[in-house]
Amino acid sequence: MRSDTLSKFQDIISSIDSLTHELTKQLEIYKCKIILIDGSNLRIFEKHAHGELVYYSYYWLSAFDDLIRGWDCAPHHHAIDSFPHHQHVGSQQSVISSEIRNLNGVLTAIKKNLLSI
Repeated sequence: MRSDTLSKFQDIISSIDSLTHELTKQLEIYKCKIILIDGSNLRIFEKHAHGELVYYSYYWLSAFDDLIRGWDCAPHHHAIDSFPHHQHVGSQQSVISSEIRNLNGVLTAIKKNLLSI
C-alpha cells in the first residue's frame, strides 16, 4: 500500500486512524484504518513479498462496525469462480466472486458508492 494510492482518494477519506508498516527481509506488511466521509471505515491489510502483493484483506465497515463489504484472497471459498479472490457482502456468510484485487480497486468501488457516481 502506498500513500499515493490513499492520496488519490482524499475526497472520500476523512482521516487515517492508524497505519502500521512492518518490513522484514522477505515481507512487507501494511495495516491501516481509514475513516471515510460518511463515518464508515475501511480496514486494510496487505502483505507484499519481493514487491508483489501476495495477500490482502479490505473490510469496509459502517460507523457501527457492521460489515458493508469485504474483499480478500483467503483460499477458503473454492466454489467461487474467482478463487481465491472474493467479496463478502453484508455478512461473512454472503460470498460472491470478485474482480477487485487491490486497494485502488476497493477505493474506486467505495467512492462510486459514496458519491453515487
